[in-house]
Amino acid sequence: MSPLLDDMYNGTTPDFSFQVAGISYRNEYYLVDGIYLEHACFVKSLSCPNDRKRLKFKIAQERARKDVERAFGALKKRWHILKYPPSYMEEKKMSEVMYTYIILHNMILEDERNPICEYNENEIVPPTQAFEVGSAKYMSRRALVHDVEKHHVLRRDLTEHIWNVNHIDLNTKPVDDLEGQFSDEDIV
Repeated sequence: MSPLLDDMYNGTTPDFSFQVAGISYRNEYYLVDGIYLEHACFVKSLSCPNDRKRLKFKIAQERARKDVERAFGALKKRWHILKYPPSYMEEKKMSEVMYTYIILHNMILEDERNPICEYNENEIVPPTQAFEVGSAKYMSRRALVHDVEKHHVLRRDLTEHIWNVNHIDLNTKPVDDLEGQFSDEDIV
């Protein structure tokens, strides 16, 4: 079992409800590359898009995934513990450290007036309900996560949504490096 999916299987993820193409989705999804399985929680790019709509989705998905990779790279560059975690640190503690550094990073960027994303400290996140491993609810959540059809439906809906968004330009190239983003004083 992958630790990445444990919270989904256990039902302990916050409610990340959203709508795409008029369809409601409850759980988050991860932007992944081609090596991942076709699970409902993974949105993979298209290997061979056969029209402009699918090409636009491919470009948008790959750019967004690259943005996430760059953001994590920036965090690893600023705080070396993320790049070289101590072997004695438990996974849960490392997760808490990671969230702490994300918050600190966003606070620094806000202070510099260059935030990556909006953060609302007053936003109420609904509580989660845990499932007992092996229970009917647990097995049901696991089946939902592994649902290949839902993977394709979500990707189709996102493709349609992105096709209708006008601010994604297929002709512009994203910035690929972080050179000059941090000085030696930024590294902790």
